[in-house]
Parts: sequence; C-alpha cells; structure tokens
Amino acid sequence: MNAPKQILRPIISNAGTTRDFIGIVRRLTGASPADILDVRLIVEPQAAAAAVSSATGADLKMIREAHDMASAAEDLATFEKWDAELHSRIYTATRNELLISLNKLIGDIRNRPPWLRLKHKVITDAKRREYCGHHAEIVEAIANRDNDGAAAAMHHHLTVIVEDLFPR
Repeated sequence: MNAPKQILRPIISNAGTTRDFIGIVRRLTGASPADILDVRLIVEPQAAAAAVSSATGADLKMIREAHDMASAAEDLATFEKWDAELHSRIYTATRNELLISLNKLIGDIRNRPPWLRLKHKVITDAKRREYCGHHAEIVEAIANRDNDGAAAAMHHHLTVIVEDLFPR
C-alpha cells in the first residue's frame, strides 16, 4: 500500500529578519546590571517554585552538587562559576526551554565587563558565605517540595544581592 504523497510547503517566519534578531540581541546584551537584576527578581523566584514540581531526584542531586561546590570555593572565580551553575541547574530542573534560554542569556550578560567590575568591588568572602547560606535555603525548599519556600528564598537572595550591589 502506498502512503499518500505529502505536499511540502515552505515555512514562512513571522519572527523577522536576521537584522531584527541582531538588533534584539544587541539590546539584550547591553542591559545594565540593574535591569538584569530587576528581571531576575521577577522571573527567578518563579523558576525556583517551578523546579519544585518538576525536579527529579537526579536534578536535586545536581543542584546540591553545585551548592556544595560554591560553598567550598576558595576564590571569587570558582564561587562565581558554581553560583552560576547552581542557578542554571535550578532553571534546567523546570524543564521549560524558554526559561532555560533566558537564564543562559542572563548568564552571558553577567559575564560582561560591567558586571564583573561591579561584582569584584562588592563580593567579599563574608558575602560569599552569606550567599551560600541563601543557596542552602533555596536548595532545601526545592528538595522539600516547598513551592512558596523556594520562591521566597530565591526572592530574599536576589533582594540582598540588589542591596549589596546598589546600596541606597
């Protein structure tokens, strides 16, 4: 029996031209640290809450590993690597590709010179320990399947970072 012949139609994108995409990327990568933190305050607590319901045991193990590595870091560069990895693994646990992509974009922006200069001025050993304490609360809330606790812990963490980077 012959399968019916399929007619292939060209795919037409309503998303725009390559030039449009380049313009969007330029605007996004030019976002200020304050802009990025504002977006993180909106999105990241909800991502932590979403991870509660979708994280597998393997995800939880990976999130804990990143927290442990950040806590054991002896220098800012190592801490920053594992801090970013912790947040990335939380986003990955959401299973939401748009959120995961947004986190990758934010991560790329956070590695640009304005961010790095700001972080190097503010993040001390004491601050790293404080942030790791916040991370422990976030990780425990996710592991305990506490949506509200995960969102609240992440919101608190990011609020402290905003206050540290942009004191009033």
